[in-house]
Parts: sequence; structure tokens; C-alpha cells
Amino acid sequence: MITLPSVYILILLILCSGYLRTAVSFSLRPVTPIYTRSRSSRINVSANVVSSSTASTTSKPSSEFTRIPINEEYEGLKRIHSNPDIFAIENFLDEESCNDLIRRAKEKSMGQSPVAYAGWTDDIKDLLELAAKGPVAWAAILTAWLQVKNDSNSNQIDLLIHALQNYAALFIIAAAGIVAYTKFRTDGLQALRTSTSTTIDDLTTPKPNGNGSANFVTLAAKLFDSQAPIEKEARLFEAPTVIRYEPGQVLAPHFDANRSAETEDANRGGQTLATLIVYLNDVEEGGVTRFGRLPTNIESLSSSSSSSSVVGDNPEEPFFTVKPKLGDALLFFPADQCGAFDERVEHEGCPAVDEKWIARIWRHIGRVPPPYGMSVDAISKL
Repeated sequence: MITLPSVYILILLILCSGYLRTAVSFSLRPVTPIYTRSRSSRINVSANVVSSSTASTTSKPSSEFTRIPINEEYEGLKRIHSNPDIFAIENFLDEESCNDLIRRAKEKSMGQSPVAYAGWTDDIKDLLELAAKGPVAWAAILTAWLQVKNDSNSNQIDLLIHALQNYAALFIIAAAGIVAYTKFRTDGLQALRTSTSTTIDDLTTPKPNGNGSANFVTLAAKLFDSQAPIEKEARLFEAPTVIRYEPGQVLAPHFDANRSAETEDANRGGQTLATLIVYLNDVEEGGVTRFGRLPTNIESLSSSSSSSSVVGDNPEEPFFTVKPKLGDALLFFPADQCGAFDERVEHEGCPAVDEKWIARIWRHIGRVPPPYGMSVDAISKL
């Protein structure tokens, strides 16, 4: 009979120590509830992706957070929150352009807004490490001991062989379970977003009342960098996305940045550094944009914010909110200029009472190729 030797007890203790360290690290890591993406039905992705291999996607203390620069002299621009910076731009887009974006979205046909599970690569890696250092290792050694303990012909070499065989089999089973869990979580996220949306990447076709998508991209480029050629800045944009919220539809709290952007978003320009939203219609009731980690009464709120027509004015609202107003824009920064994730700008689209339309551009750290971004030919005609 083989007793569990002291060397295996020591191995179990070492593995247990490593397991606890990994488990604590995993439990303390910032959690990304959901990460919304506007996906194209096309799957062919251009190879000319420019991404930053050095960009950090971890969170930083607020004192170290430096956002990308913008044109702070832009007409109508008002800082409505500081640390983190949130801006409103009054009358950013004219009514004809707003109506054109809505018209184009209806003509193109809209589908349920997609939701992606951000950080899944990191989660799989960490869960595999947890399993390898903990349950898989323990079960492999203990089952090996049970297999040979009553066999008088077995020795410690046999025990080791059984342990290795068991470890390999159990690790494969654990990996399959972790992948299944990730798939289950991905499928479940879709229920958190009930709006419909479509991308508008046509920047050239003239319309009777102007081209809303071309105007949106042009003005966005001037907002981010008034000195650079428009096409240079527009290469960093995802194509404008138009989103419709019918009564009762919502977008649950989420982040626009991705702590695994270097891996998961390498084909769409890497990390999202800025979000620019334009409200395409007036919304009398419901549908506010809420930043659920930013209290309403904050000393850093700029004195000019009280005159902004888009800042929510509900005295019973505990969190910072923005009320939709036709043509007005909202600008905030999901990550710093190097790509470090900023968990303070978690936000949500509150339940719509009246129908709500918005258009959104994500500004990435690198070139966004088609189908997510706009073609070089389209951008050159702006």
C-alpha cells in the first residue's frame, strides 16, 4: 500500500498558496460588465491595422489619467464634468444632418444592437490559471493516490505517472467548462441591450438635405484636431453608428473601453480613447445618459455646466446624467491617451419613455480599417 508521501503534501501546499494568490488577484480585478460594439455583418477585415503594442489597458489612479487632447476652442464646447472630463457641445450637428442620419438608418434597415464580452481573453487565461493551480492539481494528485494506494506492486513512480495523466485529462475538462461558461456569459449579455442600430459608412452619396454622416465625421475630426487634415483624424474613427431606443428599451451599465483591447480589438484600431455621441432628436421624457459612478453633486463640476441645456436637472437623481437634445453632443474618454482603462466612466442608456435616436463615433488609438472603419477612398472625399 502506498501512503500519500510528504513530497506530495508539500506540492499540494505550494499549489494551494499559488491558487489563493491568483484567486485574490482575480477577485480584486476591475470588472467590465459589458462592452458594446457595433459589428458589421461582413467578416472580411483589411490587414492594414495600426495598433499600439505598448498601450496599457489597466486602470490608473485618477491623478495619473491624461486623456487625448481635443480642440477646446471648438464652438459650443462646454466642460460639464471634471476628473474625469466630460464635455457637451451645443448645436454640434444641424437639424438637417440629424434627420438625414435617421433617414439613412431607416433606409438601411436596423437590427438589434450587438453586445460583446470584453476582456474574455484575460478571463479565460486567469480562470485556467486558477483551475491549474487549484482544483485540477488537487484532484489529479488525490485521484492518483486513490488509484494506486491498494496496489502492492505500485511505487511512487506509478503514482507520479497517474498524477500526470489525471492532470492532463482534468485540465482539458476544466478548459472545456471555462470556454462553455464564457460562451454562456456572452450569450446572456445580449439581453442587457435592447436597442436597434446600424452603421452609416456612406460619406459620398449626396442627399437633398445634405449628408449627415459626412457632416458628423468632418465635425468630429475638427473637434479632435482642428489643425490636422480631416482624413488623418477620420482614419481613427469607427464608422458612425445610429442607434434607436423605442419606449422601454435600454442599454445597461457598460464601458466603451476594453482592458483586453490589444488582443480583442486589434482589428478595429485597438483601444477606444473617446466616445462622441450626438442626440438626433429631442426626448421629453426618459432616455437620459447616466454615469453611475459619478455622483450628481460633485465639487469639480464646472460653473459653466449649469447653463448647459443637456445636463440632467432631476434633483432626485443621485448620479450624473445628460438629457438628450436635438443636435447636441456628448464627449467623454473611456481610456487615457495611452489606452489605460478608466472605470469611472461606466455609463448607461436609461429606459426610453419617448423614442430616442443617437449617432455615435468611437475614436480609437490606431487606424480603424473596414468593415469597422471607413475606407480610404470615402475619407479622401470629405
